[in-house]
Amino acid sequence: MKEIILTLALFILSNTSYSQEWETLKIDSTVSVKLPKGFNKTEKNDKYSLVAVSPWGTILIFKTMDNQMSTPDIEKDKHLKKYYDDYVKNVRSVSTGSIIKDEKDGMIGELKVKDFTLQIDTGSGILYRNFRLLHASNATYIFEFLYQDLHSQFAVIEKEKFFNSIVVNERLDKTDQYTSDEINDNNAASKKYLYWAIPGGILLIGLIILLFRKKKLKRNE
Repeated sequence: MKEIILTLALFILSNTSYSQEWETLKIDSTVSVKLPKGFNKTEKNDKYSLVAVSPWGTILIFKTMDNQMSTPDIEKDKHLKKYYDDYVKNVRSVSTGSIIKDEKDGMIGELKVKDFTLQIDTGSGILYRNFRLLHASNATYIFEFLYQDLHSQFAVIEKEKFFNSIVVNERLDKTDQYTSDEINDNNAASKKYLYWAIPGGILLIGLIILLFRKKKLKRNE
C-alpha cells in the first residue's frame, strides 16, 4: 500500500497537463473501463491498482483476488449483499466525522454492484469520494471517483462518464459472483477481507486533499 501511495503522489505531481481524451482499458477478461489518457497502473502480489487524473477529479481502481484464508463464502445473493454491506460498514467505521450517502444496489449487465458516496469535510471544503464495488470471477474490484464540491458542476459529468463506462463480460452471470469451491470449503470467518484497501485509502484521502489544495492555490494566483 505504501508503494501505491507513493505512485499516486509522483503521478499526480508530475502530471501538469490534463488530457480531455479518454481511452478504453481492459483490466482483465471480466471488466473494461474508459479513462483519461496518461493513467498509471501497478500489479503486484495479486493486487492491481490504477490512478488516473481528469481535469476535475481523481480516479482510483483497485482489484484484489479472493484469498481462501480471508475471503468469506459467497454462495448466494444474500451472501454477496452482506459482503458489499460489510465493506460500507468498514468504511464508515474508519471514517469518523464523514457521511455516507447515496448508497444503492445496482447492476452492470447481469452482475450486481454496490454504489455509495463518502462525504468528507476537509476543513476547507467538501470532498466527495464515490465508490462502486464489484465482486466477480474470484476477485473484488473497487472503482472510485474523487472530487471537490466546488468543482461539482463539471466533476459530476466526469464521474457519470467514468461509472457509465464500466463494462463487464457479457458472458458472465450471477453465478460468476460466487466464490470458488476452494474458498467455500475453507469457510473462513475472518473479517479482514478488503481491509487492505481501507487504511491505505484513508491515507490517500489526506494526500489527495493536499494536492487539491495546492491546485486550488495555483488557480487563485
